[in-house]
Amino acid sequence: MMGYHYLMRIGHLLNVPAAFSSKLIKIVKEKGLQGFIRFVWQTLSGRWLEGPEVQRRLR
Repeated sequence: MMGYHYLMRIGHLLNVPAAFSSKLIKIVKEKGLQGFIRFVWQTLSGRWLEGPEVQRRLR
């Protein structure tokens, strides 16, 4: 069972895009391939949240 958790993570990595493929196709058509890659990069790097805005809403 060594590596089972890694295998499950890889499976999840493959299943999520497959489940949302129709939405991903729309995003690729809207933004183009480079725009889509930029969108994924920004989403994964967590740049969507702005520090001052989050602080303001938490008060």
